[in-house]
Amino acid sequence: MKKFFFIIISILFLSSCSNELYKYYDYDNLLYAYSTTDFSEKEMKRFSRKYTKIVDSPKGKRKLPPPGTCAEYGYLLYMQGKTKEAKEYFIKETVIYPESQTYVDALIKSLEL
Repeated sequence: MKKFFFIIISILFLSSCSNELYKYYDYDNLLYAYSTTDFSEKEMKRFSRKYTKIVDSPKGKRKLPPPGTCAEYGYLLYMQGKTKEAKEYFIKETVIYPESQTYVDALIKSLEL
């Protein structure tokens, strides 16, 4: 009986680990490239397309973009000179994740948006 109970608990535990809260697509490679690549206009467009997919087409269990991605995408838009869209994504970050309000407010202030 103990063996049966242990098997059932193990199955339940392992099956619960497979539920992704967020869909990151290729986010880890994108973030690495974002921090190591010299930004050309072509690279900026490539990053924008990938971030758009992550932020505007969220999948996973919560159907929300992962924490911080809206702010990162907003900063990428800011670097491209798209300040209005950048501010919209900064605000979207605070709406989805209210705990980021302090950080995003400081970011908006430092970027003078």
